[in-house]
This record gives sequence, structure tokens and C-alpha cells, in this order.
Amino acid sequence: MMKALKIILGIFAILCFQGCTKPIDFDQIDAAEIKANYILTQAYFNLGSSNFLDEFGIEIPLQNDVIQAQISGSSQKHIEKIEFTFVTQNSFDRAFNVQIVLFDVAQNPIYFINPTIQIPANSGEITTTIEIPKEDIAVIFTTEYFSFFVQLLPSTDGSVISLNDDATLHFKSYVELFLNYKTA
Repeated sequence: MMKALKIILGIFAILCFQGCTKPIDFDQIDAAEIKANYILTQAYFNLGSSNFLDEFGIEIPLQNDVIQAQISGSSQKHIEKIEFTFVTQNSFDRAFNVQIVLFDVAQNPIYFINPTIQIPANSGEITTTIEIPKEDIAVIFTTEYFSFFVQLLPSTDGSVISLNDDATLHFKSYVELFLNYKTA
């Protein structure tokens, strides 16, 4: 009886293993596709009233911050989309515009990110996302510097910024690269 039970279990095991396996198709790897997003922090700054006044207390209507580009050309052929995201918050009684300009290694302007970012007076957190058109993506990889031009707009009532103003313009940005690696 014990011998018959072992034979039945053996046959049952063989049937199970035979029915549960199929040949492995190693050619499937030829059609592999991996999608990934890569985020690069770009700029972060807080500008107070002293940043918009010279040593005599006169308003400076334009500030500029330049950073070196962090985007490598090694993944260019895999890029599907590039998005720039800007997060702003403004406690000034004045509005601002921010224009981002890309420069090449010779410091020549090669691209303007449009539209200009508009930051209303006394605004809470605002997030603006700008997608680079597909036909312009290649210019990102020839960029050596990003320049952020911050323009203080005139007041509607003629008032000016004072050194005693406790207001701040918060600005941060990052770039998101959407990658698609294909083996075929």
C-alpha cells in the first residue's frame, strides 16, 4: 500500500510539473522598454527688500542669478519630454516677472523659456509648469548656463520698497526629464 501511494504521488508530481511549465522565450528582451523620470533641482532663492535696494535705498528693478547647467547630453536620445516647474510665493505688495534664458558656453543667449513667469503681489504658493516643445529639446543639451532674470514691476500706487519691509519673494525650480529606454 505504501509503495502504491508513492507511485501515485510520483505520477501526480510529474503531471503537475509537466503542465505548469512552458519554454522560456529569451527573444522577449528584444522588445524591452523602461520609462523613468529624473528630477534635477535647478534654483532656489529667497529675496528680501534689501535685494531690491541699492546702498542709497533706491529700487533696483532687475536681479539676475546664473547657474551652471546640470543636464548631460548622454541621455538625449532617450528624452521624450522636458518640463520646468517653478514654485513661487510673494509677500511683497509688488508683482514680479521672471524670465529664464539659456546660454551656451560662449555666454550667448540660445533659448528663452516662455512664457515669462508672472508672480502677482501678495500671492500664496503658485506652481507653474512649462513643457519644452519637442523640437526645442536638443537646445537644452547645448546649454551651459541658466539665467534667472527677476524683474520688480512698478507699483500701482507709486509706493516704493523700504529697507524695513518684511517681505520675501520665494522662488524654486526644478527640471523633470521623461526618459524612455528601448532595446528594439
